[in-house]
Order: sequence, then structure tokens, then C-alpha cells
Amino acid sequence: MDIYEEILQKINHNELEQARAMAQSLVDASPAGADEKALYLLGKIEWKCGNMSAAIGHYSAAVRINPNSEAATALEQARSIMNFYHRDLYNP
Repeated sequence: MDIYEEILQKINHNELEQARAMAQSLVDASPAGADEKALYLLGKIEWKCGNMSAAIGHYSAAVRINPNSEAATALEQARSIMNFYHRDLYNP
């Protein structure tokens, strides 16, 4: 199992602080923070913690590095969720 799979496993088991530390160390160790997979995983962690803005920031950074990464799909979905507006839910 590689480090990315280990981080994903920790995310799935709600060991978010450990996963965040591992992913952040990968970003910090990469040149100019250019580890797209680690940034994507940081986005997943932040989203799961309810920090949507931070998640979108991490997804965006990963997409700037590789526009074809799985972060592109996550970013599109996150923006879609954030843009959702249902008049009846907000103005009963």
C-alpha cells in the first residue's frame, strides 16, 4: 500500500487528523507544494470536516497542477453543491 492509499484509508476510517498530517507533510516535502494527489486528499479531508471553502481551495490547487486529475471532478461537484439554491428551503 502506498502513502496515498494509506491516507485515503485513514479518511475512510475518520482518522482525519492523522490523514491531514500525512497529506500536509507530502505537500510540504514536494517542490513548491506541487503534490496534486496530496492536495486532492487534503480537499477530501476538509470537505469531510465541513470546511468547504478550504476543500475547494485544495481542489483548485490540485487542478492547477493537473487539470485532468480526479480533483477536477471533486471541484466541479463541490462548486455545484455550493451553488445550489432552492427557494423553498431558504424562504418558506
